[in-house]
Amino acid sequence: MKISMSQANHPAMSDSPPRCMRRALYVAAVCVAALPACLLGQIQSQTSPQVVTIKQMHFEPATLKLKPGDRVEWKNQDIFSHTVTANDGQFDSGLIAPGGSWQTTITKAGTITYHCGPHPNMTAELVVEQPGAHGHAAAETAKEAQTSLRWTLPKRPEEIHPILVNFTAALLPLAFLSDLLGRLLRRQALQAAGLWMMVYEAAISPLTVLAGWWWKSTEANQLPAKLITLHQWLGTAAALLFIALAVWRWSFHKRAVPPNWAYLAFTTIALVALVYQGSVGGAMVFGQ
Repeated sequence: MKISMSQANHPAMSDSPPRCMRRALYVAAVCVAALPACLLGQIQSQTSPQVVTIKQMHFEPATLKLKPGDRVEWKNQDIFSHTVTANDGQFDSGLIAPGGSWQTTITKAGTITYHCGPHPNMTAELVVEQPGAHGHAAAETAKEAQTSLRWTLPKRPEEIHPILVNFTAALLPLAFLSDLLGRLLRRQALQAAGLWMMVYEAAISPLTVLAGWWWKSTEANQLPAKLITLHQWLGTAAALLFIALAVWRWSFHKRAVPPNWAYLAFTTIALVALVYQGSVGGAMVFGQ
């Protein structure tokens, strides 16, 4: 009886190891199948660049936190061409057409401020932190935020030229309007205002032109070639015209007579030319 019971129990006991082995093999197969997906996810997370979107004349996000070795991709979703140009010269994308993109790898820690070459008012920054240096980087960012509102003297042509353009664009129409009303209303005060605004116009316009030529010499490869050529020669011709008008206007002042209608007609032509020049400058700066 004992022998028969041992023999009867033997098949049940012999079935256990194959079952355990099959379960172990099943678990191992599942792990092996899942391993490539896990590794692929890690590789993709390590190699996928962080994205900055360019749209509506802004970089989004304006501040991007990175670590050394990270890649950054700028995608231009705007209707204009833009550049990604580091202020310290670390990188420069050149013109990125609408729908295009550009990538670079950031290797150095620190804060990198960048801008768009044709649109210097478009600025953003990359905050590159070393591992464990979060507190220091945050303090530096806060310090920069406090000092960024301080006024600094314009030094670059893309900063100086727009300032001078504002004066040029404002003085000529005001001079024309003062002379026109002074003649119609026979007010000497208005005529004197028209005189001096035209003199200021003639004095500032050459400086505006020089700043524009300086800007072209530094950013010519990032600006539309045809538009910048047209803009610079129109600006130069306009400056000469304003000087001639100022000399003509001064001759009326010396004779103590109001400017005649011929002078006002030529000033109107100069005003129309200034408006067209501004539209060309706008097309150049905001893309075409």
